[in-house]
Amino acid sequence: LLSKGYSVKGTVRNAGDEAKTAHLRGLAGAAERLKLYSIDLSGEPGRFDECVKGCTAVFHTATPVLLGSGDGKAQIYEPAMQSTQELLDAVQRAGSVETFVLTSSMSAVAPQPEPPVKTEAHWSDDAAQEAKGNWYGCTKTRQEKLVQKALEAAGVRFVAICPTGVFGPMLGPTVNATMNWVVRMTQGPKDGKAPNDSMSFVDVRDCAAMHVAGLEVAGAAGRYMCVAGTATNRVTDGGAVVYASTHWNDIYALVKELYPAMPDFAPCDSEPVVPTSFDLSKSNTLLHVDAMRSVKTILKESISELKVKGAVA
Repeated sequence: LLSKGYSVKGTVRNAGDEAKTAHLRGLAGAAERLKLYSIDLSGEPGRFDECVKGCTAVFHTATPVLLGSGDGKAQIYEPAMQSTQELLDAVQRAGSVETFVLTSSMSAVAPQPEPPVKTEAHWSDDAAQEAKGNWYGCTKTRQEKLVQKALEAAGVRFVAICPTGVFGPMLGPTVNATMNWVVRMTQGPKDGKAPNDSMSFVDVRDCAAMHVAGLEVAGAAGRYMCVAGTATNRVTDGGAVVYASTHWNDIYALVKELYPAMPDFAPCDSEPVVPTSFDLSKSNTLLHVDAMRSVKTILKESISELKVKGAVA
């Protein structure tokens, strides 16, 4: 947003912590067009008002993530849903917001059983997610539905970007939870054998570009999957190319190629499952998947970033 000349208001937990905000204040244009506000996940109602006041667009990108064990309902679901509602209330009071872009998740596009080809029409079963203790997925599904309903009533254009696992360069000084997955990949599978499953990726820069496109592309509305899928030789009934996630056999082969120090591994010893498939026709109207960074590029640049951060040798 700053690189495109927008004036930006941003929220962090402690805007006065120079060490934790230096990477934001150091961005080009930040000195002139970035103002940070101290807002925690919980606090006094109305705490978003000053930040939202006068804005024509709102990007809601943050959701708590539980690392390790803990009470997912209390630490993820409740603060996320409460703060989302409070932000929506601030939008209503401001009266200036025309567009609201939400970072949702592919965990909100995960019905069971998995459909042959996923589209934006597919929704996760939030009650089933809650029953399984998948509080992050449950939160994302219910959060998106809450925002959609509220903004339809308010007449505010709503765009939901649903990214899969987001990887790549990190602005901050520490290694985030998602990039720690790549650290573990460089250590090889736990039992030396690739799991019989698949995973999808997206580069953080492509994810960010899709969010900005959600604001700038005329007529953009509703949800958009955000996945750097690999093209297959299949097409949908409507003639769209089907894209797929990446099997762990191939993920570990790529990591081994890019990071030879990774221990040797064996492929899964059963018939590989068919990777998750996607019809990305709608998301291509914001950012075409063929213009996104490939899985190999994502892994290569992620490993390079982790070396710079000292997280891998």
